[in-house]
Amino acid sequence: MKIAHIVRRFSFAEWGGTESVVWNIAKQQKAQGLTPEILCTAALDKAAVEVVEGITIRRFPYFYPYFPMPEKDKIALDKKGGNPFAPKLMKTLRRGGYDIFHIHAGGRLANYSLRLAKKLSIPTLMSLHGGSCAIPEQEMALMLKPLKHKFSYGGIIDRICRTGFVPESQADLLLALSREEVRKLQERYPGKRVELFPNGILHRELPEAGAFRKKYNIPEDKKLLLCISRIDYQKNQKILLELLKKYDDTHLLLIGPVTAKWYLDEIWCEAEKSGVKSRLTVIPGLAPDSVELLQALKTAYCFILPSRHEPFGIAALEALDAQVPLIASAVGGLRDFLCHGENALMFEDNNVAELVNAYDHLPEVKEQLISGGIATASCYNWQNIAAKLTDIYRELLQ
Repeated sequence: MKIAHIVRRFSFAEWGGTESVVWNIAKQQKAQGLTPEILCTAALDKAAVEVVEGITIRRFPYFYPYFPMPEKDKIALDKKGGNPFAPKLMKTLRRGGYDIFHIHAGGRLANYSLRLAKKLSIPTLMSLHGGSCAIPEQEMALMLKPLKHKFSYGGIIDRICRTGFVPESQADLLLALSREEVRKLQERYPGKRVELFPNGILHRELPEAGAFRKKYNIPEDKKLLLCISRIDYQKNQKILLELLKKYDDTHLLLIGPVTAKWYLDEIWCEAEKSGVKSRLTVIPGLAPDSVELLQALKTAYCFILPSRHEPFGIAALEALDAQVPLIASAVGGLRDFLCHGENALMFEDNNVAELVNAYDHLPEVKEQLISGGIATASCYNWQNIAAKLTDIYRELLQ
C-alpha cells in the first residue's frame, strides 16, 4: 500500500505538532511494510527530494496568490496560516501511483488533492491537526493579518479549476483530535463519517541533565518552569511571566520554534518591564530528537501549557510520560485526556488567579499527578495508533 501524506510544510528545523504526527505515523507505517511518502511545499525549507530513515520526503515550489507579497509576510504565512498553490505537487500526486491520499492540510492543498482523488478514484481522509471548527476568531484574525491590504487573485484560479469548496465536505473520512471537534464536525456535516483519532507519543527515557542548566545560564537553585511548544500567541506563554513576578525562586524556560516573532518580542518587553528578564530563557527550537529536550524535562520542576486553543496537546502528553508534574489550561483536546487533580492541574483559559492557585497547590499533589500521568501516557502509543490507522485505510480501499 502506497500512501501520500499531504502536508502544507514539513521541516525538521521548524518542528511542530503536525510534523511530529506525520513523521511518527510514517515511521510506523514503514515498519508495517507499507510505503508512506510525505509530499509538501518547500515552505521554510528547499524544494528537493530526500530520504530519511527510508521514508521519501518530496518538497515542491509554491506561491501565495496575493500582490504584493513581501518576504516578511511570506515567511509569516509559511510559519502559520498559509494557503498556497503547489502545481508540481499535484502533478506528482497524479502520477505517483498512490493508493490512499491522507491529507494533513487545509485550503487549496486539500481542495486540489480531493478533486484529483475523485478523478482517480482514490480514497481520501483528512486529519484536522489545527482544528477546523474550534479556532477562536481572534486567533484566526491574527493568523490572516499578513493578507491585509493585498490583492488576491487566487479565487480566479480556484473558480477555473472548480476547487472553491470546503474540503471537509468532500473527504471520505474526517479524523478529529478532540471530542469537541467531532461533535462540531458532525453538526456541520450531517451524515459525514467523522472519527476521534488522537495523537500519540513514543516513550523515551530521560538522560541525566548534566550541564544543561549551566549551558543556558539557569541557576541550580531556581525552580524551572518549562514550556515546550511553538512560541506563538495561541500558546499564550506570556501569562507565565505572572509566575515569575510572584515567585522569586522560579526561572522560566520556553523551548520551541518561533511562529510569531512579534509575540516573542512582546514577551521579552514585558519581562524587562517587570524586572524578570534575567529569569527568562528562550531556546527558539531544538530538533525533535535533541538530547537537550530530554535534559530540560529532567531538570524541570513542572511543565506548564497555557494554550488559548489546543486541538490536542502532544507536549502535555510527553510531559506526563516524562513524569514531570503538569499544569495546563482547560481547553480543546487537553480536556479529553487530562483530569484535574488526577494527572494534571488545570486552570481556566487565560485566568491568572487560577494559574497561580494551581501552582500553589502543586507540592500537595505532585506524586499523584506523576503516577496518574504515567498511566495516561501509556494509553497513547504510536504503534497501536498507526495500526488502527492502517485498518481504516484497508476499510476505505474496500
